Amino acid sequence: MQLQFVFDYRSPYAYLASAQLPALSAPIEHLLVDVLAVMRKVNNRPSTECPAKVRYAHVDAGRWARRYGMELRPNAALMNALKQQLFEGAMLSLAGLAALELGVFERVHPALFEALWAGDDDLLSEAGRIHFLRERGIDADVWHRANSSHIRDRLAHQSEDAAERGVFGVPSFFVGSQLFFGNDRLDFVRDALLSENAPQGSQS
Repeated sequence: MQLQFVFDYRSPYAYLASAQLPALSAPIEHLLVDVLAVMRKVNNRPSTECPAKVRYAHVDAGRWARRYGMELRPNAALMNALKQQLFEGAMLSLAGLAALELGVFERVHPALFEALWAGDDDLLSEAGRIHFLRERGIDADVWHRANSSHIRDRLAHQSEDAAERGVFGVPSFFVGSQLFFGNDRLDFVRDALLSENAPQGSQS
């Protein structure tokens, strides 16, 4: 049974969850979305509109990072640019989709999460974005492809489809038709995968 992972790189909980998925030993389909578009579609509101929730999420994500043994050190320059809307928030998801199309997702995907949540990579300047790829031995022009109309259309379609399937935030997971939300639901995801993959008893 395949696990579908619905996410946006802007979510610290998606970053935390992503590192735990290999332990589930299931094939994973990565479904990138623009989480703000999904939330608008279902009339949900982002955490950034509630200062108390933002403060709590900062503490809570730190607790989970310590439990997982992960570094959580947000990229201050990138976070500030996102907050001030000086950097397109959906660009990271667009880059992930472009990397999938170009066959370099396995290298780009963890690097994008780390750049935002555990690094100081410069993704704001063109030179910085080029260096980000070259440093990882990636020659494919991910950023140019990310800005193409068909990649933007694909992200919009996946965001729309996720909302129609019941997604209201990220990270979300599908095991068959079952939806799970949040990194703290991974035990339920594991149980669902085991149940779906269990051999069916023969009838006599």
